[in-house]
Order: sequence, then structure tokens, then C-alpha cells
Amino acid sequence: MDKQNYYNTIGLQVESLFELAPIQVEKCFDEKKLSALLPLPEAAALKRLIVAGCGDSYSAAGAMAPVIRKLACVSCASPDPMELCSFYTDEDIRDGCKPEEVLVVAISASGGSVRIVEMLERARAAGVRSMLITNNPESKGAKAAELVYCVETPELCNTPGLRSYFASLTALAALASYIGGSKGVAEPAVARQAILDYVSACQPRYQEIDDQMFELAQRWSGLEKFEIVGDESEFFSAQFVEEKFIECASVHASHADSEDWCHINFFLREPETVGTIFQVNAAAPDLDRIAESVRVSVAIGRPTLVVTDADCDFAE
Repeated sequence: MDKQNYYNTIGLQVESLFELAPIQVEKCFDEKKLSALLPLPEAAALKRLIVAGCGDSYSAAGAMAPVIRKLACVSCASPDPMELCSFYTDEDIRDGCKPEEVLVVAISASGGSVRIVEMLERARAAGVRSMLITNNPESKGAKAAELVYCVETPELCNTPGLRSYFASLTALAALASYIGGSKGVAEPAVARQAILDYVSACQPRYQEIDDQMFELAQRWSGLEKFEIVGDESEFFSAQFVEEKFIECASVHASHADSEDWCHINFFLREPETVGTIFQVNAAAPDLDRIAESVRVSVAIGRPTLVVTDADCDFAE
């Protein structure tokens, strides 16, 4: 089977990340852009961020919330947009902070979603500041936001969205490190270099990984059900992967954390028909629990893939 016959837009976007990363980092970590949006004294005053979005952008918000807390030294919530718009009271949004100490950040590459506009209007109604992270500064969302942080992602096919997801992650890291830098608790240059190093570290092995996944795709081509399992920030990464499986392969997909998977999803009938992917961070505090879940998945006959940076044997 010729792999070139199955080349697609998602593969093109993945390959483009090696070229995109330094450009996107440069655009997002632009100190002049950030300081024009949020002068240092205003950034230093922030104590609470609420980060939300729809679809892929919601996954980005959830995945980056722990990073934002660490880099910016703020509390950070990443609620579902409906929860924020319909169920958060003004007191929930402020959470004991003064209005000027709270920033609601909506994420949308297009900026055109009605829900995005609602989020920004909800922030205004609560009397707190609002920001839109977008690639379209002329959008409806941009008009509703107090601050517009344009990521300036170079044009290329972005269907289904991957480059825009990378841009959102990078922008949130840049914003968090800028806020942390204003407080003297983070160094934007360090965060910036960490992103570049992370992406470049993948490049030497990319072709090998691509070949492995093509071989696996052939073996799994008859499967119609998939589950992606991840804990903490990897939970939202698992959600993003679920979205891509549905968009790219038109299959049924869901995501769960390892605890729920062991208590609920484990019981699905015909385990041999459910492709199961575990996304595992080597720094996860529950690494042993995740490893146990992987072993159980294999033992009950699930086709199982582990995507990890952990140096351990999950088959033992």
C-alpha cells in the first residue's frame, strides 16, 4: 500500500509545524504587541484568568490552564462556554477579585462564533476585562472584545484545524509568561525557547513515527469506535484527538480520563472493536495508575496505542 495515496491535509499541517513554530512563536511572543495590549502594570495586577473557547479552542484552553497557573501565578478556570455564559454569576467570574484583576480570554481563530461573542459580552456584563485570541481582527468577536490578540498565523490549509490549535497553545503560553514576567515569576524567553526545543526535538523522528502510524492505520482501518484516554492537561489533548478522529475519519470517538475509563468505559462490549489510545505525560503524578489502565486495556483485548514521552514499559 502506497502511503502517498493517503496523504491528507492533517498530515500536511503536522509537517508544516516545523516551519510554522519559529514564525508563530515570533508573532505570539512579540513583547511590543503584548505590552500594547496589556501594559505591564495592568498585567501585574491580574489575579484571575478565565480561558474558554469552542471546539478545538476549548481543548486548547483546558490543556493550557495548568501552564497559565504556573507561568502567570494566577488562578485559572477553563469552563465550558455554555457554563460560563449561562451559569457563572458575576461573583463566580470575579471569585473574590476586583474587576481589574480578572481577564476573560476567549479563543477563536475565525472570531465569528456566536458563542465567542456571548463569552465576551458576558465578561463586559460582569464588569471585567475581556480579550479575544484570534487570527481575524475584523471579526464579530474582535468587535465585542476589549482587547484583541491577533496571532497572525500564516495562511495554509487548516481543515481540520491543527495549525490554529498550535497557534492558540502558543499564544496562551506567551500571554501567561508575559503576565508572569510582569510579576517577576516567569521568563518569557524561557517559555519561548521551550516551545521551539519541543517542536524541533520531534523532527528527527517524525518520518519514523509517520511510518509507524501508517502501518497501524492499516491494521486499525476496520475499526469504527475509538477512545482516547488522558489525565490532567492530557485530558484536553485527548479531547482534541477525539475531535480530529471524528473530523478526519468519520468514526465514533470519545475521550475519558484513566479513572473514568477504569470504572466505566472498561465495560464496553466487544473490546476488540474499540481502538484505545492513551496519551501519557511522563511527569503525570498518577503514572502508575495510567500504566495499570494500559495493561488492563491490552489484557481485555483492546487494540491499544500509547503516545508518551515516558521511558517505561507499559506492557509489563
